Formats: sequence, C-alpha cells, structure tokens
Amino acid sequence: MASNVLQIALRQEDARLVFLAIAHHLGRPGSELDPITKQPVEHGLAEVARDLQPQLRMAVANVSLNPEQATRLVSGMAGSVTELKAYPMLELRADGGRKSSVPGFDSTLRHLFPEIEDDADSVMDIAERMLILRRRLSVELGIRPRLIDAAQPKPTPDRRRGWWPFRR
Repeated sequence: MASNVLQIALRQEDARLVFLAIAHHLGRPGSELDPITKQPVEHGLAEVARDLQPQLRMAVANVSLNPEQATRLVSGMAGSVTELKAYPMLELRADGGRKSSVPGFDSTLRHLFPEIEDDADSVMDIAERMLILRRRLSVELGIRPRLIDAAQPKPTPDRRRGWWPFRR
C-alpha cells in the first residue's frame, strides 16, 4: 500500500456523507467480494469505515483509499443517491424509520442526519450534497465512468432482413 494509496481530507459534513455511502455499500450482499474469485477482498470499505467512524465528529477527517476502495466508494455514493431520492416514498416502520431496500441504511441515515426525523423531505438536500461530493471525489480520485471503447467495431445490422420481422 505505498504509491497506490489515495489520501483525501473531508470536512465533517462530507465525512458523514462518505460514511453513509459506505454503509450503503456494505449493506448490499456480496459488496466486499472479488467479482472474479468470489472471495472477500483484501482491503474493502469496511476498513475505511473503521478508520472514518472515530473521525466523524472532527472538523476534518483523513481517509486513505486504494484504487479499488475508491471505485467502491464512488459506486456506494451513486447507490446512496438513488436510495435517498426514494426515501420519502418508502413505507414507515413501527420504529419511525423507513423500509429501505439496503439493510442498515435507514438507521445509519437517521443517526448521521437526525434532522430527517422531523422532515423526511430534507433527504433530497442530502442526496444533492452526496451527488456533488461524488462528482468532486470522482475527479480528485481519478475515477472515470466506464465508457464503451470507441475502437471496438460496432455491430452491423443483418442486411438480409428488413425492418419488418414478419416478411411475406
């Protein structure tokens, strides 16, 4: 973990958003498994969460990520934005929380952002801040969206067939 380590400094608000994104990521089944070997990854976001949690009340939190962790974090942030946008429409549970599709997401959200207890629609502000932070971190961490390789030949349509599938 020498030169591949990416260091980021997060303001307290951003650290809470990152922690929420990590909670979202970790709540998804298989999120910490290698996609090829199906074995647990050596360095996942769980260790980042352990390092970040004690820093959540500090003005600035420092986080170290390897490139795979950075990619997982940005993915977790995207998933969090989707979950946050749906949050006001989710069914209420007996404990006052919402029935989220990701286990633990709702309780983490209510713990980190207690203001949503009084106003569930305020999660849209959180979603907006998460999206802005995701864009910023994507640039800082050098994560680009996967694009289809322009050098690959595009599939050509079968010229023998017309556009109408039921030829006479």
